[in-house]
Amino acid sequence: MPATDYLIKAGNQAIRVNPPNGVDFHITNRGSDWLFSAFCLFAFFCIILVVFMFRKPANERLFYYTGIAPSLVMAIAYFTMASNLGWAPVRAEFNHVRTSTQEEHPGYRQIFYARYVGWFLAFPWPIIQACLLGNTPVWQICFNIAMTEVFTIGFLVASVVHSTYKWGYFVFGIAGALVASISVLTTTRNLVKPIGRDVWLIFNCYYGAFMFLWFIYPVAFGISDGGNVLQPDSSSVFHGILDVLALGVMPALFVPIAYNIGLDRLGLRGYDEGIGGMFHEKSVSGISSMRNSGETAVSSPKSPASPVSSGTPVEKKKKKSKKSKKAKKTSE
Repeated sequence: MPATDYLIKAGNQAIRVNPPNGVDFHITNRGSDWLFSAFCLFAFFCIILVVFMFRKPANERLFYYTGIAPSLVMAIAYFTMASNLGWAPVRAEFNHVRTSTQEEHPGYRQIFYARYVGWFLAFPWPIIQACLLGNTPVWQICFNIAMTEVFTIGFLVASVVHSTYKWGYFVFGIAGALVASISVLTTTRNLVKPIGRDVWLIFNCYYGAFMFLWFIYPVAFGISDGGNVLQPDSSSVFHGILDVLALGVMPALFVPIAYNIGLDRLGLRGYDEGIGGMFHEKSVSGISSMRNSGETAVSSPKSPASPVSSGTPVEKKKKKSKKSKKAKKTSE
């Protein structure tokens, strides 16, 4: 067998193994190659952060968790898409993209729901990172996460709806992103100011860059899965660049920056020591209670054997006065 045949077999066979049957517009080998490249980038970020995380004490790994989670989730999502899996055929609303083999107009487009599942699990983490810079209350962080999930769910539903009603879900998603951003830019930003000017500047730069990337996503959706303007290969490149920057590079860069600021300065030491501290306090209280019970058990039998008191307080005073009189007489 010629050497070229081995090279061909060793190449990317995802489209051949998992053919895109039933769709007119789908990714090709080039699109799959790019998706595998994005997968490698996310996997690289994840591995680097995991390696450095295990070099830190267990109670100083909070920031590493926030960087590892989105990289790991998006690595799985991009591996799925690169393998030409995790998609559904959806008829396009507009006929901007055409092929010579399509039987209906508009044709059916390959929609990767795996991308939106990855967004659902990965998008909250940059929001959490920004909130940690201001030690935002937990309930406010939960609210911001919920609004972020409205964005991802809205775009997911919009991508699989054929009719014009998809744009209603598109607007719901944008509204969720706006509410989450306003919440972070008001509540968290005000909480960051008292910490220090350097932290305040880091917060503005970090979340400003993330918000800039975040609001490019509606444009990417409108010209790809929503408006059927870009081919799936081009759409994969556009979304891939945004995902690598917003959900890979920025969370990874946040980790060393926040670590240098320190958990103590941000008031986040309790996040790492909360559960451990709780068990520690319980163990200490249990030991002290056991000691107290032991002392009462030992001292309780001695109570009846204790000597009988010499009398009432009045009688004790009389005896003291008599002793003092005797002492005066002897002195005279």
